[in-house]
Amino acid sequence: MTLAASPPLRQLCSDRNKAFAAIGETIIVKTRGADMDHVDIIDAVYQAAVHSEQWPDTLCSIVDYVGAVAGNIVYQAPGGRGSFLIPGRMREDLNTLYLQNYTGNPYARAFEKVRPGEIAIGNSLIDAEAVRHSAFYADICEPQNIFNQLFLPHASLHERGGIGGVALFLSRQQDEHAAEAAARLKLLSPHMARAIDLSFQINKINRAPELPQRLIDAIPDAAVLIDGRGAVLLLNAAAETLLRQADGIFLSRSERPALAAHISETATRLANAIRQALLIANGEDTPFEGALAISRPSGLPPYLMMITPLAPTAISTWDATDSGARVLIHVVDPEAKTLRQAQQLQHIFGLTDAETRVAALIGTGMNLPEIALALGISSNTVKTHAGRCFGKAGVRSQAALARLIASIPIAEKRAPTPTGSHGRSSPRAP
Repeated sequence: MTLAASPPLRQLCSDRNKAFAAIGETIIVKTRGADMDHVDIIDAVYQAAVHSEQWPDTLCSIVDYVGAVAGNIVYQAPGGRGSFLIPGRMREDLNTLYLQNYTGNPYARAFEKVRPGEIAIGNSLIDAEAVRHSAFYADICEPQNIFNQLFLPHASLHERGGIGGVALFLSRQQDEHAAEAAARLKLLSPHMARAIDLSFQINKINRAPELPQRLIDAIPDAAVLIDGRGAVLLLNAAAETLLRQADGIFLSRSERPALAAHISETATRLANAIRQALLIANGEDTPFEGALAISRPSGLPPYLMMITPLAPTAISTWDATDSGARVLIHVVDPEAKTLRQAQQLQHIFGLTDAETRVAALIGTGMNLPEIALALGISSNTVKTHAGRCFGKAGVRSQAALARLIASIPIAEKRAPTPTGSHGRSSPRAP
């Protein structure tokens, strides 16, 4: 179990710990677990596993059933970062104070040595009298009527130098029955362990729809995800910019936006390639060519498109939670990429803007007459700029300059990805 699953649980502790009411100096506790039998408690535990927001209320029921005043599910990371606490009838302000200042208290140090599945009674492991004269006891325990602690380590939290599990807190009066409380917690321990692990797994699955967007946002060039019907599912920022240019590819204005090409021959090849990729993504064995050039009406160098079928999921449950992504399309604009590399070259070797424009076009493979025509300047001027580029960069030919430009990494300056209400880019027709 990875600790990356813990943040969704950590977020639960803010508003759900409402099982008490304060009237003056008197705390009136709402109890319900004391009236629940063993089967009811186990049912509540597994309900919380499926609906993680129920954990604070379920902890309150466990507290009453075992015979305690409060409890929590806690993880204390070795360096503090990533720690969390889900409270059951505990003071929220003291929870924050505890995580900030008191995670290294004597109970926690003693519990580090307890094996997962065992029940530890805190006062039998420490010098309890000395603890009662400490700032930890005065700040955290005494205001919450905590005299002793029961601790059940959880395997996936109690590792890598951290400590984590279920803690239940006993008052002085309840401590007289600590052994019985520990026995009750022991009966619940296998169910608590399975339920906590199940909570982590369900939270992981619920976050799965975010993964495709993160995947394509990490790609510096244009990236598009296609669903099982051939419709555009997600775009990254670079893809939205490229599609707005409407120079070679665009989003069709059909009911389900699809990727299409302006030039008919290219459009047919693109449609066939996407259809074949979908067949492969569905497990069929069919011939497939995953790379094609997309001609551009502007006459600029064609886009290079790579089409990748995504492997079918091994577990059917994930089919409903992976956002339906079946094909990844990666589009490279050679001219734009080369221009960015040429701009890096400009900073490195001190090229002028005019020299940089010539260098960028040399990098795309254009010869000097073609560059002169594209820039609307004379061949002699192009030769002059090219010669200066060669001298500053320390090369002797157009081919050498093109190789140098292609070898330069691009320093990306990417704008934040436009998002919808759920943090995803929405496919839009230009």
